[in-house]
Amino acid sequence: MDLKNFLRVLSRRKWIILAITGVAIATTYLIARQAPDVYKVSAQLSTGLADYKDPISLGESDRPLPRYELETRLKNLEETIKNPLVLIQVSYQLFLHDLQKNAPFRSRNELNSEFSPSELEKARRNFQEKLDSLQTLKTTNEIDEKHMTMLKRMGYDPQSLRSTLSVGRMPGTDLINISYSSESPFLSQFVANTLCQEFIRYHSFNRAEQSNNSIEFYNRQVKVNKANLLQKLREWENYRTQNGITKVNNNMNDLFERIERLEIEREKANTARQEAETIVEGMLTQANLNLPVSGQAYFTNVNLETDQDLAGLFEKFARSNYRFVASGFEDRVALDSLELLGGNIEEEMLVVGRKMNPGLQNEQRLVEAIAKQVEVELYRDRAKAINMELRRMSREPGSYGKLDEEGSVYAQEVERARDVYLVSLAKLNEAELTSQGIRLENITQVAFVQPPVEPEPSNIFLLSILAGLVALSLGILVPFVLEYMDTSVKFPSQFTSLTGLPLLGTLNELNTNNLDLISLFNETHKNKSLETYKQLLRKIRFEIVEQAPKNILVTSTKSGSGKTSLLVSLAYSLSLNGKKVLIMDTNFKNNSLTQIIGANPSLEKFLNEEISRRKLVSPTLFDGVDMIGCEGGNLSPSEVLPDEKFTELLNKLNEDYDFVIMEGPELNGYADSKELLKYASMVVPVFSADRGINQQDKASINFLRDHSNQLMGAILNKVDMKNLNL
Repeated sequence: MDLKNFLRVLSRRKWIILAITGVAIATTYLIARQAPDVYKVSAQLSTGLADYKDPISLGESDRPLPRYELETRLKNLEETIKNPLVLIQVSYQLFLHDLQKNAPFRSRNELNSEFSPSELEKARRNFQEKLDSLQTLKTTNEIDEKHMTMLKRMGYDPQSLRSTLSVGRMPGTDLINISYSSESPFLSQFVANTLCQEFIRYHSFNRAEQSNNSIEFYNRQVKVNKANLLQKLREWENYRTQNGITKVNNNMNDLFERIERLEIEREKANTARQEAETIVEGMLTQANLNLPVSGQAYFTNVNLETDQDLAGLFEKFARSNYRFVASGFEDRVALDSLELLGGNIEEEMLVVGRKMNPGLQNEQRLVEAIAKQVEVELYRDRAKAINMELRRMSREPGSYGKLDEEGSVYAQEVERARDVYLVSLAKLNEAELTSQGIRLENITQVAFVQPPVEPEPSNIFLLSILAGLVALSLGILVPFVLEYMDTSVKFPSQFTSLTGLPLLGTLNELNTNNLDLISLFNETHKNKSLETYKQLLRKIRFEIVEQAPKNILVTSTKSGSGKTSLLVSLAYSLSLNGKKVLIMDTNFKNNSLTQIIGANPSLEKFLNEEISRRKLVSPTLFDGVDMIGCEGGNLSPSEVLPDEKFTELLNKLNEDYDFVIMEGPELNGYADSKELLKYASMVVPVFSADRGINQQDKASINFLRDHSNQLMGAILNKVDMKNLNL
């Protein structure tokens, strides 16, 4: 695209662009002025993770949490704050406040008009009970669903609260910032403070619940690891006594890191499993579905013949999960196997599920429930595999590093057994402390919110200017993109650079269907388009007269370029210059020229000696312009025109006429013009300014360039009047 031409086009549209920019500024200003005030507040939670020391130690003193684990725990806390299970507790409190207080945050008019006092009282009791027990509303329960509708009417449902809620860690700290915006300063204050307290309550309850389930497992682990450590100590002591070695080599960081990663992955798997189980329970209740039993049940019911295949799939699923965990979560083959087996299990469970749910109307719900149940199995097996791997690692003797005179296999085994024992002991202590309500992550609210005095700045002028800049940018960018994508040759100055062909002349866009050529040249017209067309045609005529080719072939790369009307106009213009012109229709694929002028279709008949020379040429309406028409058809010129006879005919016609102008079909679609080129002194291709240059055009242009010795120059037709002087 020519940047200079683009800037000129842009200049012509500058008033439109400026008008759009002004409208955007004014509209934004008016809308921003009518927008309600927004009150934003921010509360802060301290997680205590920066001061927390990991109970797993490599030496005598504790160390802080590793950076990656600190980031993971903080991210998990952020997501928990935005969890619907936490937000719904805030929703309960907001509804109870507005129902019981004389100064509600939002109007109760819509609520009062839609629900009776008894229904509102029933909702109050339900919300209070669920708030006390940290429960959520179940969409499968008709009453809970109605009460959720009440929350939505007030804009207190979790989704509405989350829309203006922002939760994120403050960089470089273990603080979590909670921001909330609303139309009321007191509402914003209430939500921020209540969310902090409800999150702390939920987190404490959730951690205690999880820890209670872990205590029994860690107790067993501690006993096993302690016994293993004692055994290694006895072996080590015997070796030291026999060899007199008093120091040990200690290189167990790799094992330590593997244990840490497994613990983190286990926590993720347990959390994901619990969330998936909750979703499955809701889906089953809502759709009243019967789901095939889980993988654990299949392992105790494999005697059922119909379940043998599915039980086998679950067993393979568990083994692949273990391989994936044992590889350090890097075995791509095991991961691909899990995905494949998961799909196979879904298919088998669907077969069983259809039998268990005859007459099911919506099978998609069953499919979704089964897919979620397979996800439950994935995370259940993942946690189980991690536990197995931890147990395996705690019992693995192994050796680390090359022995030297100060170390031994026994010494290294003692160090490894000691660290594994400390890991399990630390996890047991953490679980026991959490179950008693003591949080190792000491989460507290450190910044309590007060109602803001002033609303957030509206930035009306800034928004208006920004809207204006956006509108201005789009006003420039959109024409630029359109111009870039537009491959049409709009400007004469573009033609040579795009095609590599010399330009003989240009003609402006004009409706030539009812064009009166006699009137056009005999009068001076007020219509600028007509007058311009006449003058541009005269320039082309001058170039042709100067070069004086006897036989001219007028063609184009594609149809619709206007070569027929151009040929007639050019012939008449030459006749006005005292030249005798013969038009020959050699467009056998489309003899529209013969039909427009009404000439006798005589060319083929003459060459076949069916008529005499006297009947070959037909007169036209214009003095000095004659024509030879053709019948047309599907044959090409080489199949219609006997070479010697046609050459002889042209030679005789050249004696009687100054110019013989032949019309050929478009180059892209046919070979006719290429075959006619050998009979022409010069060729004049016609291009339309409103048409793009495509790949076929480029091939035809290359052909014309290869015959540059016969190329008089191209004519760019149908140029917009605005682009003629660009």
